[in-house]
Amino acid sequence: MGPNSPQPRRTPPLEPLRELAPGADVVHVRANPRDWTQGELLAAYTWPQHQGETLVPLSHATVPDDSHHNALTIGEFLNAYRHLPVVGMLHASDAAYTYHVELAPPSWSLAVGDPQ
Repeated sequence: MGPNSPQPRRTPPLEPLRELAPGADVVHVRANPRDWTQGELLAAYTWPQHQGETLVPLSHATVPDDSHHNALTIGEFLNAYRHLPVVGMLHASDAAYTYHVELAPPSWSLAVGDPQ
């Protein structure tokens, strides 16, 4: 066997959503399940400092002005990747599905062992 080198971690195709909300760890998005081109970014958050605390709204979130591009980006992502483990459904109705998408893992999930 060759040298023991870790395999690169395969990440879901989240880059387009990261570009819609730079600096966000979590986004909430909504789309029309009958027409995935009708999507919108509802909110962007960062992880709280400690597990169990509420998400911190991203106060400086700047969404690109092209709402048609945003809608297509969100719709295409949800159409193809809504079943990924980092995507969870928050609400479903006849008109729209709302999802919680984790763009980055929380810092406490990366910790090995309890520091205390």
